[in-house]
Parts: sequence; C-alpha cells; structure tokens
Amino acid sequence: MAEALFRYLNQKNIINLTISFLPVSFIAGNLLINLNLLLIIFLSISFYWREIVEIKFSLFDKILILLFVLALITGLTNSVRLFESPEYIIDKNIFLKSFLFLRYLIFYFILKFLVTKEIFNFRFFFLSSSICVLFVSIDLIIQFFTGRDLFGYEKQPHKLSGPFGDEYIAGSYLQRFSIFLFFIFPFLINFKSRKLLILFLSLIFLIIFFSIIISGNRMPMILFILMFSTLFIIERKLWKYFLFFSFLSLLIFFLTYQFSFQVEKFTIHFIGLINQIFLFLVEFFQGKEPQLTNTYIKEFYSGYLAWKQNILFGGGIDSFYLNCVKSIEFCASHPHNYYLEILSELGIVGFFISVFIFFYVIYFTFIKRGELTMNFEKNLIYPFLLIFLVEVFPFKSTGSFFTTGNATFIFFILAVSIALSKKAN
Repeated sequence: MAEALFRYLNQKNIINLTISFLPVSFIAGNLLINLNLLLIIFLSISFYWREIVEIKFSLFDKILILLFVLALITGLTNSVRLFESPEYIIDKNIFLKSFLFLRYLIFYFILKFLVTKEIFNFRFFFLSSSICVLFVSIDLIIQFFTGRDLFGYEKQPHKLSGPFGDEYIAGSYLQRFSIFLFFIFPFLINFKSRKLLILFLSLIFLIIFFSIIISGNRMPMILFILMFSTLFIIERKLWKYFLFFSFLSLLIFFLTYQFSFQVEKFTIHFIGLINQIFLFLVEFFQGKEPQLTNTYIKEFYSGYLAWKQNILFGGGIDSFYLNCVKSIEFCASHPHNYYLEILSELGIVGFFISVFIFFYVIYFTFIKRGELTMNFEKNLIYPFLLIFLVEVFPFKSTGSFFTTGNATFIFFILAVSIALSKKAN
C-alpha cells in the first residue's frame, strides 16, 4: 500500500493534487486560497525550475507584465507623493498591496507552463470541481428545506450561505465552478443514448440552477443563464436544445418564486434596483446631479469620483477608499465593479491595458475553440472561454478585482485559456 502510494506521488501528480485542491480552498476561505496558490508556485519551481527559467515571453505576456509594472509604479508613486502627509501609513499599504499582487503574475506563468508542457491533468481538476459543486448544491438545498446546513449554519431570511458560513457567496461559487461538471460527466459515465445524456444533464442543470436561485445571489443566477445561453448560441449542434433548456430555466425559477417568499422578495427587490440604476444612468448622461437611491448606485458612482482624483494612472491598488472619501461620505472598500475599480486604482492607462487583455483572451480563445465533440481533450477550451466571458462581463456587480479569491480565479482562468489557445495552433 505504502509502496503504491509512493509510486503514485510523483512530481506531476503532486502538482495536480495541489491544483485540484483549488475548488476546495475557495470554500475554505482566503487563507487556504493563498496557501494553495503559494504551494503551487513553490512546488512547480522546485520541480521544474530549469524549464521555467527558459520561458519565452509572447507579446501577450509582455502586455500583462506591463500591467503589473504599472501597478507597482503607481503604488510607489502614491506612497512617495504623500510621504509627509498623515495618510502616509495608508499609502504604504498601497505599495505593499501592489508588490504582493505580483504573486498572481508568477501564478499565471507557472500555470501557463504546466498546461503547455501537458503537466496539468484537467480530468483531476474537473472532477474535483464537480464534486465540490455537487457538495455545495446539496448543502444549500438541505439548508433551504431544514433551516440548517450540514455544518450547522442556520438559514437566514434574505440569503443562504451553505458551507461558506457568514459569507453569502454560494451562488457565485456555483456559477464559477459548475460548468466543469457539465463537461466531465459525459466522459465518466457511458451513456448508451443521446436522450439519456440530455436527460442526465438536464437533471444536473436543474439541481445547480435551483441551488443558485435559493442562495439569493441574483447576479450569479443571471450570469449562469448567460453562460449557458452563450454555449447554445456559439455551438450549432446545441441549437435544437436551446428552447428546452430555456423552458426548464423558466419553469425552475417560477416554481421557486411561487413557493418561496424569500425568492419572491429578492426578485422584486432586484427589479427595483435595475429600474433605479437605469434612471441614474439617464440622469448621469444628461449631466444632471444623480440621485444615489441605493447602495449599488452609490458604490458605482463613488468609483467614478475616485477615478477623477487620478485620471491617468490611478491611485494604486487598494487606494479606492482613500480617494473615495475625498468626494463622498461613507465609502465602501471597493466600487463593486471590476472596470470602475481598475479605473480608480490604475487609471485610464491601466483600464485600456486590462480591456485589451480581456478582449485578447476572449477573441483568441473563441477562434481556437473548434467544434464541440465527444472528446474530452478537444473540449477543454470551452468551459474556460465561457467562464472568462461572464467573469469579465462589464455590466455586473462584483467583488474586488484585486482580492485573493477573485484575482486567483481570474488569473487561473486567464493562464489556462491563453495556454490552450496557443496549443491549439
């Protein structure tokens, strides 16, 4: 037994076990995500450092490096600028955050190397993600019907947290990782007929979508539908199933809406928020003084005001609050939108570099995707394309772009997408 385990734990499998632990670490929290990320970097460098140092940078890599250099320079500049001011202690944190942000650049190059050299075992990662998604879904459903989840966390009136405790991010987690479940199961189970496969995937879809609805996370619910709608649109073989899955989605939502006061309440509230945001945008573009009628509008508008403090190069990573309070009271820690946050912290220069990076990844991943087949390896690029599309979707509320969870996930998807699109050549 011990000898067999020793043979199994070679360098490649150790790396893949560490990568496959990422979906688990996203449930456990930021500390474990950071430890996992650093472990992947440390083990990869320890095992493959001679090959890693020979990496040749592509044009895309150089542009990505430019973004990180800009973040460092901006952080340093803002720290030096206020050296004599009472805010210097805060600005020192800006430079420190900018410096620590470099770990995601290293993480990007490590993952890109692992995929390019075919060290990354995608089946391990897809299977791990699928198990975690099913676990979170079942935990949410148990919490919804019994009032407590498997860990004893109580059901709250407005949202469900499942295994995430006091963080209401279960819907976002499912929206991010569930796509891997749909791409791995057809290759784990031998379906004798296409109808049986569609029936099985429909059941999985029903469970995941219902779990996202009851979590109370409204934007992940919309992005989940957007992700699958995009899949149906870009893949002609699936067009005939589009109406079926659309009907299934509407049926699940309206049944849940009818029988859950909680879902009914947050749906009505969400529609009201959308209407208020639309009116705010009309007033804003007409040059009128906008009415900050809800928290989301205030946070979005505060992002615009913070950007005006440092238009070209921003105030540096984690500077949003420092610049926001100069224009408005009671600021949040970030403006709850990736693009507004990048504008305020890296300026218009960082914004355009970031938009170019996002567009490049989407464009080249899209044109290299090939046709959807019953071959696991040939389908690998699909889930990463779909996830990246919804992750950088501009018209959504988000967490902070620069925080541990979001940055790790974004640069993970970015690295794998770029590596797969290059391999497709």
